[in-house]
Amino acid sequence: MNSRRLSIAIAGTLLIAACGSNVGSDAATAQSAGAAASTLPPTSATTSPPPTTTTTSTPTTAPPSTVTTTSLPPPTSTTLAPVFAYDYRPVTETTVWASWREGCPLHFDKLSLLNLTYWDFDGQVRTGELVINTSVAADVVTAFEGLFDIGFQIERIELVDNYGGDDKAAMAANVTSGFNCRYVDGTESWSNHAFGLAVDINPLINPWARDGNVLPLEGEPYTNRDLELPGMINLGDEAITIFEEVGWSWGGVWQSADYMHFSKPGN
Repeated sequence: MNSRRLSIAIAGTLLIAACGSNVGSDAATAQSAGAAASTLPPTSATTSPPPTTTTTSTPTTAPPSTVTTTSLPPPTSTTLAPVFAYDYRPVTETTVWASWREGCPLHFDKLSLLNLTYWDFDGQVRTGELVINTSVAADVVTAFEGLFDIGFQIERIELVDNYGGDDKAAMAANVTSGFNCRYVDGTESWSNHAFGLAVDINPLINPWARDGNVLPLEGEPYTNRDLELPGMINLGDEAITIFEEVGWSWGGVWQSADYMHFSKPGN
């Protein structure tokens, strides 16, 4: 009886020991599994990727505390001041088709065609044509260069042939001209223009006038010499001195005042 109780007691003890051992093993296993689970990322399929971190670089060199600017010099102008220019060309019968004819006191081969620059009434530099006796062409060039240098204004320089040789029409248009084979108005005496030894400058505003007679007729308002308009020529003006320096005289001091007229004396 006692032997049987002892056996039962031993068996119970062994059973209890075995159960305790298994419980401890399961707890350790669970603890180990829990620790492993805490080190793994979540397994959800909707897990978002980790945020991207943007790093801004900081310049290592600080900007200068002051900005230095250098002023550039103003551009140099390449525009040159206008200068007087001219050239000579031979005259042909075609050149003077209306101003020359057989019986004139001078043959056209004694004439030269000058191309001259001048200041017009708008203050612009123009080029005009002037026929003159070849023997005085250099004088005329010198005189017109003097007029150009002082800024004297001329409305236009043209051949009277552009007006059919009509001197009155050319004067009414205020044309500065040279040669024209014609008589002195109202006479049968050859004008200095017929020899190519005279120039009329701005004839409309520098008309010929005597005792109420005026040429051109359109120039009558300009017999008032107190107007002092650009291109007018009056006693004491520099334009007169310029022509005198090349040996030419001005008709404005004649009894029949010819304010437009400059000529080479002696013909």
